[in-house]
Amino acid sequence: SSRGVYKLSYYNEYKSYLSVEAMAHRLFACCLNIQEGRLASRVSDLVTLCLPHLVKVFSDEVYNRSNLTLYGSEADLVTVVDRLSSYLLEEKCDVNSADRMSDQAMHHHIGMLDLIPVHPLLNTTLEDSRRVAVAISDMLRRKDIPTLLYGAAHPESLSLVQVRKGTDFYDRGQEEHGRTASGHPRLGTSVVGATHYVLSFNMVINTSDLGAVRELVPGIRDREAGVQVMAYSNRYQGSPVVEVACNLTQWQHPRGSPSFVLEKVQRELLGLGCQVVHSYSTNPPFNDILDFATTHNKLL
Repeated sequence: SSRGVYKLSYYNEYKSYLSVEAMAHRLFACCLNIQEGRLASRVSDLVTLCLPHLVKVFSDEVYNRSNLTLYGSEADLVTVVDRLSSYLLEEKCDVNSADRMSDQAMHHHIGMLDLIPVHPLLNTTLEDSRRVAVAISDMLRRKDIPTLLYGAAHPESLSLVQVRKGTDFYDRGQEEHGRTASGHPRLGTSVVGATHYVLSFNMVINTSDLGAVRELVPGIRDREAGVQVMAYSNRYQGSPVVEVACNLTQWQHPRGSPSFVLEKVQRELLGLGCQVVHSYSTNPPFNDILDFATTHNKLL
């Protein structure tokens, strides 16, 4: 299988620069998504709780969501998620509060601590990541926060999309949006998984014609290059839009980079008379996390 070939080629080249001490470390990456991006004081608190394992924070006021990219050992990641969940519980954060149910834009979600993906980073495997994901899930469940597993952490290896389809994640404008029947009354449900690293890349298109954009999706997808695509209706700066969300699983493939995908989408949109008005990646490239982790810990 060609899966992971580009990630491995970079990693194998990078290993030649690492010291013996560095190769003794076992590190993971985690691009954790929290449904909070508008209240600056709360985002600041969440960031502080992630130190010293925070690589990057991406907060989006428009979609009221923050992505906290972390690195660390199994114990490090379990501890950070434990801190974050305790804070959200103590602050009485409510994923269903009135401000989150307004007509402002809102990212799809089913929980306050919405998505917790664990990825192998240094001297670790997908099986190791599965163990960490399960440990995080068990810790949250002990706090009465239900979890759903995906990827290598799921007994049947269901994908994130497959797991989310069993919830109300893709529903819009529903009174109970953000909750599942078995979710925590305020924090909803957390989705925890283990996969190889995925770069999230989104594009906002200035049209409300979801059907027309969805007809283009098959031409944007590229299985060989690891480009997974979905399109859904959303709001951006008060206007209805279509958002195209891409998971780039082979991010070093010539056709799997954000720049290549963006150019391809812009070409596809020419016939519709619309264009991408905003694009963004919520998490950094894999090699940036690896560079940060090794230099921050003086492992080179």
